[in-house]
Amino acid sequence: MGLFRRKSRDEKPKRHELLDIPLGSMIELSDEITFEISDAASRTFELMERKKYEGSSLLRYMYRLEDEDEVVVLGVDRIGGTNEYEISRWIIDGEEELAEDLPDVITLHYPDPDDEDAEISVEYVRQEIVPAEMTVVNLLEMETFEAELHEYTSEDDEMMSVELVGNWLTFYVGESISLSDVNIYPAEDDEEEYI
Repeated sequence: MGLFRRKSRDEKPKRHELLDIPLGSMIELSDEITFEISDAASRTFELMERKKYEGSSLLRYMYRLEDEDEVVVLGVDRIGGTNEYEISRWIIDGEEELAEDLPDVITLHYPDPDDEDAEISVEYVRQEIVPAEMTVVNLLEMETFEAELHEYTSEDDEMMSVELVGNWLTFYVGESISLSDVNIYPAEDDEEEYI
C-alpha cells in the first residue's frame, strides 16, 4: 500500500465555477438591471448556449440565458493572465450582414422612457479589435469559427461588443455587474468533454 493515492486517470480537472458552465444549468441574476426590468429582486434563467472566445490576451465566455420572457447574455472575461474574472450582463441588440467596415464611433438610439416621442442617443467609441477563435456549444452541436471582436465603450462606461464572424455581425450591449449578483446552479455535466 502506497503512502500517496494515485489520481484516477478518469478524473477530470476541477472546473472553475464561471468557466464552461454546463448547458441546462440554472443561473439566477439579482443585479440592478434585472430589478429595473422585471421589478423582482432576482430572476432565474436556463443556460441554452455557450460561446468561448480565445485569443492571445483573451479568454471570454458569453452564456446565452433564457426564460419564458427574455434572453440575456452573461459575460465572463479573464483579467489578463490572472485567475480573476470580470462579470457582465448583455443583451443582443441586433444581428446583420456586414455591408461596410465598422466605424470607430457607433451611435445607438433608444426610446426615451419618459417621453414616447423622443429618443436617447448613446455614442460608443471603439477601443480595440481582438481576433479570437470562437467555440459555440448548444444542445444541437459544437462548432468553431474565426471571429473578430470590436470592443466599444460609451462615456458612461456602458459597453458594446460587436462579434464579426465571416460577414455576419452580432451586436451585444452591456454593463459590468458583480459576482455577488450571480448564482449558478450547475446541471449534471454530461457533455463529452470540456471545451
